[in-house]
Amino acid sequence: MNGGGALDLSAWGLKESSGGSVCLIGHTLTDIARRWGTPLHVVDTERLRTAARRFRELAEEYVGHTARVHYACKCNGVPGTLAEIAGAGLNIEVMSAFELATSLRVGFTPDRIIVNGPCKNVPFLTAAVDAQVRLIVVDSLAEMNRLEQIARTSGTRPSILMRVNPDIRVRGLNKGSSTGSRKHCAFGLDVRSGEVEAALDLVRYSNLKFTGFHAHIGSGIREPGAYTRLVAAFDTLIRLARRKGLVVDCLDLGGGFPAPTSREFHSSELLAYQAFGRLPSCGPPPPTLQQFFETFGPSLRSCLRDHGITSVIFEPGRSIVSNAQLLLLTVEYIKRRAGTPSWVITDGGLGTVTLPTYYEYHEIIPALHPNGPEQEPFTILGPGCFAADIVVRNKNLPPINPGDVLAVMDSGAYFTSMESNFGYPRPAIVAVDSDGQSLWRERESHDYYIQRDIFRTCCQEERP
Repeated sequence: MNGGGALDLSAWGLKESSGGSVCLIGHTLTDIARRWGTPLHVVDTERLRTAARRFRELAEEYVGHTARVHYACKCNGVPGTLAEIAGAGLNIEVMSAFELATSLRVGFTPDRIIVNGPCKNVPFLTAAVDAQVRLIVVDSLAEMNRLEQIARTSGTRPSILMRVNPDIRVRGLNKGSSTGSRKHCAFGLDVRSGEVEAALDLVRYSNLKFTGFHAHIGSGIREPGAYTRLVAAFDTLIRLARRKGLVVDCLDLGGGFPAPTSREFHSSELLAYQAFGRLPSCGPPPPTLQQFFETFGPSLRSCLRDHGITSVIFEPGRSIVSNAQLLLLTVEYIKRRAGTPSWVITDGGLGTVTLPTYYEYHEIIPALHPNGPEQEPFTILGPGCFAADIVVRNKNLPPINPGDVLAVMDSGAYFTSMESNFGYPRPAIVAVDSDGQSLWRERESHDYYIQRDIFRTCCQEERP
């Protein structure tokens, strides 16, 4: 959020002290890094809770008290994060048996859990049925048949939503984020080819309790009107279900709401950045969450009223967690060569902890003097011994020295979900609030890293 001028640190709840140190709730980022080591994720718990409560309150205000918010666990499934979200009154949506088990262990009761995902195997579906989760989102005809067999065998009648692919392409999304496009995404039952109609015919004579439709049209959406188009698509599907004698009680609009201070690159930007090093700007801030609800709320309420629908679900992820977490890295070395930006080598990179910076804009803030003069472009690297271990290319920053701490902002969404070892231990996670600092996840030890491996004695070949 630079825009060519001074960084607005308040966009992340940060402040700059009189001595030039960046502070989070009274704790300097440098001191936090010194205490816990780096790489280190730092969570602002109050900011996290506030964002979760805000989404729930807006959903209830603009849609009604039957609206339910199921946080997308895949975005950040750290148990500490899930506990804060549960405490803010949100439910959860999971895409794997691991996420289901974690959510139950955190304390989400089955009636607060939705099971989603395109690759539900028999053990996962069986676990979901046995747990009696609120809803299972069926992604394909083959999955529906698989779930039907499990239901008949167990003598149960699980409640389902049908995930549909409405072929809604949202402006500004790259192909990997356009999950509502039938051409670019395999998720959901295809409307155009008749898969939805076939699924409705199947469910009429099954052991599955059909409750409604689900769709997810993208990630990091900045076009509120896209959800109005989704409501119109749902309206057509509801009428189709009615003609087949089925009642729709629930609509799930998925997630996709943007983070306020980071964004995914457009396809052309991603190409120019990776091929030529042209770092895009963060651009203007997206519409606020309230503006989203103000835009599509009237059409959604009208749809609910016209069809007597009693339940609406939202599945936000990054709009809740992204802005409430940052990643601290320590500068180890700096290399300078004539004719190229200076290279800054840090202890965390694309191969370990910063994979989303490959395709998203994330602000980089020095922990000391963040608004010093922008003297030169830097390319910030990770510790991996491969040339593509790049946190960010050609980023204009104040002077950087070995030992400095850099903060990669908006690490709450998908950073921990996508982290890797690649020869280095995975980082710790620390929560910060007005009461102090607390450890949410220990740094991975070398012994933990290799605990799954079977070691054999190394035998040297005998030579004559």
